[in-house]
Amino acid sequence: MENLREKFLTYFDHKGHLICASVPLVPEGDPTLLFTSAGMVPFKPYFLGLKKGISRATSCQKCFRTTDIDRVGTTIRHLTFFEMLGNFSLADYFKPDAIHFCWDFLTNVVKLDPKRLHPTVFKDDEEAAGLWAKESLVNPVVRLGEETNFWAMGPVGPCGPCSEVYYDLGPEFSCGKPGCSVGCDCDRYLEVWNLVFMQYVRFADGSLKPLPFKNIDTGMGLERLSMVVQGKASPFETDLLSPILEAASGLLNVPIPAPGDPKAADARQAFRIIADHTRAAVMLASEGLIPSNVERGYVLRRLIRRAARYGRLLGAKEPFLGKLVGSVLGVYAGPYPALKDARNQVEQTLQAEEERFLETLEKGEAELQRLLADRPKSLSGEAAFKLYETFGFPLELTREIALRGDTRVDEAGFAKAQESAVEVARAGWKGSGEKATVRYDKVAEANPGMHSEFVGYHKHSALTHVTCVIRYASEGTAPGEEESLKPGDEGEVILARTPFYAESGGQVGDQGVLLDDVDESKELAVVHDTQHPHPNLIVHRVTAKRPIKKNTKTLARVDEERRRTTVYHHTATHLLNEALRQVLGPNVRQAGSYVAPDRLRFDFTHGKALAAEQLAEVERIVNEAIREDLPVAAQERPAADAAGLKPITLLGENYGAKPRFLLIGKAGWTDPLERFSLELCGGTHVARTGEIQNFKIVKESAVAAGIRRIEAVAGPAFEQLQRIEEEKTRQALRDVIARYIEVTSKIQTVTGKPYRDVVRNVPDADTAPIADIRKSLGALKELEKILRAELDGHKQAKLSLQAKLGQVVLQVGDIRLSVQKFAQAEIQTLRTISDQVKRELGTGVVFLGTTEENKLSFVVNVTQDLVAKGVSAAEIAKEVASIQKGRAGGRPDFAQGGGPDADWEDIVNRVKEMVRVKVQ
Repeated sequence: MENLREKFLTYFDHKGHLICASVPLVPEGDPTLLFTSAGMVPFKPYFLGLKKGISRATSCQKCFRTTDIDRVGTTIRHLTFFEMLGNFSLADYFKPDAIHFCWDFLTNVVKLDPKRLHPTVFKDDEEAAGLWAKESLVNPVVRLGEETNFWAMGPVGPCGPCSEVYYDLGPEFSCGKPGCSVGCDCDRYLEVWNLVFMQYVRFADGSLKPLPFKNIDTGMGLERLSMVVQGKASPFETDLLSPILEAASGLLNVPIPAPGDPKAADARQAFRIIADHTRAAVMLASEGLIPSNVERGYVLRRLIRRAARYGRLLGAKEPFLGKLVGSVLGVYAGPYPALKDARNQVEQTLQAEEERFLETLEKGEAELQRLLADRPKSLSGEAAFKLYETFGFPLELTREIALRGDTRVDEAGFAKAQESAVEVARAGWKGSGEKATVRYDKVAEANPGMHSEFVGYHKHSALTHVTCVIRYASEGTAPGEEESLKPGDEGEVILARTPFYAESGGQVGDQGVLLDDVDESKELAVVHDTQHPHPNLIVHRVTAKRPIKKNTKTLARVDEERRRTTVYHHTATHLLNEALRQVLGPNVRQAGSYVAPDRLRFDFTHGKALAAEQLAEVERIVNEAIREDLPVAAQERPAADAAGLKPITLLGENYGAKPRFLLIGKAGWTDPLERFSLELCGGTHVARTGEIQNFKIVKESAVAAGIRRIEAVAGPAFEQLQRIEEEKTRQALRDVIARYIEVTSKIQTVTGKPYRDVVRNVPDADTAPIADIRKSLGALKELEKILRAELDGHKQAKLSLQAKLGQVVLQVGDIRLSVQKFAQAEIQTLRTISDQVKRELGTGVVFLGTTEENKLSFVVNVTQDLVAKGVSAAEIAKEVASIQKGRAGGRPDFAQGGGPDADWEDIVNRVKEMVRVKVQ
């Protein structure tokens, strides 16, 4: 494969640009974005002036755009996942160099024919037009309007004209309309490279003013560049996507349609959708995303299900997308090595989701075809939502199939039905997080140079001063305006230096106090939480005890006990991660974690529940590492060192240029390859594993398809769990002894004979060793079961005898009605006796009751011959229950009920009356 990525990055490296690695598709610290959708996203803080240190940069950025999902396969221009090549100037070079670099790379490096290149400029950009004229152009510069050739970050803010370079694919790609030229929506003129000249700032009134520092932001899709350089008719024929199509063709045993064959348009579209969506799904799943019904997870689910459906159209009978993962890795594992480590997780994710979808797809398609059978003009939103809710049939597929028959789907009605049904599940990545991020961006912008320095790896307190105060009650205050907190106020404080660890990597934020810098006995504020909502800012959420304002000096002190117990759990997650890899294999990957003072939660990729033996082995390995008292050492090292050291990393995490390596091993950094564990981690940890003392797995469960969760405790939390479990065991012994005494007492009452006492041989619940208690507890529980069965037998025998001696049979016309009242009989016993009495009667009605604690329960049993004549046990029971103001239910031949005790004679008379009415 001709490595255009390498050529591009090398070219700009030689032009003095810093080569920056791609950031994850899931943006970090920016809730305003669902996915990274452009090459400039990682540089947004630099363009906004919030970060400095880079003047020239270049990258090949992984991107994903949800807006193009429905158009994939219908054009040669639309893809969901793509790679964007870009070069960026931050207050360095401007239009002259940007234009020259562009033309030089296209014509001299990748050797595109100048005759087929068409530069465009914004209609009023005379400067750009003049600069293009200085290059060796063949075609004249084209001027286009604001819709295509003017870029803006938003309604207000940085903006500027664009210069786009188009490539003429030839007249065979033209729409054929008169006037088809550069800028037409058809496929003939393909936009290859877009140069954005960020030179203005737009204000609310629409006016433009020059920026003090001008920037360059360019973007060129690698797939489009590959297409024109390799002379292909579409990106799907390039070496980026064709291996995936070929793999799908082999699996489905269906040939790939020839380009341009009009008879194979549907099959061609299906292959393209499968290739695009599979590639995109692999990229998203490799960053730890799991298919779901909300936000990013829903996008992944939609990709997998849409690809699966088009596979069915090509004849797929079984799940196949997981088998295509290898073809994607064959293309992308080189530039993105983390894909290899995530392969098992990705395959499981695609396989499981496709299996779930195929289970319901056939039924959903059949139901949709039934709804469309009469070719209605529209399909109601309620019907479309029922397909989604019942069969997992996405709205997009419903729309796609319906449109083939010219049927419109009521999407507004679908949205209304969905909102009313799943309102609780509508979690948002927007919401308050977006508002908060914008607020902190503005705080940083209004305070140039503000930076929170974390000094808490090796200390729990630090002398520092307040650099910013935000009072919750003053949202209308302009960002950056000096605020203060009075005693009792809640708000946020930013410190110049802080020992407080901000929530990150699953570890909870520190708590503690801000003290007077002179008199430590005076508390300025209680710190409830610490967060890191902006790259430069660590925010302490506080309740003020004394006045606090900007520049207030303070001694910041972390709650040491809380931090200490938290780090026990954090280091334990590293030990657990390695133990899982040893037991389950190296394909296990961390998929998330939560580290708190009282517990840890660890999510990992695995397809099925762990056996008890596996959990025990994991626990043994962790505790063995704790007993070995291994040193734990962190070093900040260049990101390039990861290639040789091969640390464990979290799916989709970006660790920056100089990540923190956390090593656990006997030899420490003198021999980092001889280790127990090595991970990239910015959290706080113990100095030696022995500090953790103990580790115990509490629970193992499923989180989602292919994702398991272990909950565990370590250190003092383990001891606390032991105390709680021990007390539960002691209480269980007390309870079983109490029940034993209760049962034996009842046996004595029923039989009139004393029962032997075995309690005197049982360990004392308060003082006996816990091992002795556990041993006795099991035996006592078994004895209790035997005694209860014995008691039931005695009760039934006594009640049966009582039933024979005290049975009253009334004659109601030609029908015999047997009635009897017992004391403290169980309802199941009454049922047994009523069946016995019914057999003895041959034909008749049985009504039995029992009283206990002012409550009357009863059963009604009717022989089948009387049921045929209209006598209903259920009707009789409901009538009796109405007298009691109770409840009843059952069948015509048997029913039961109960309620507050009532006059037995009145109830029997009412039963007699109902029987009499039925047989008259």
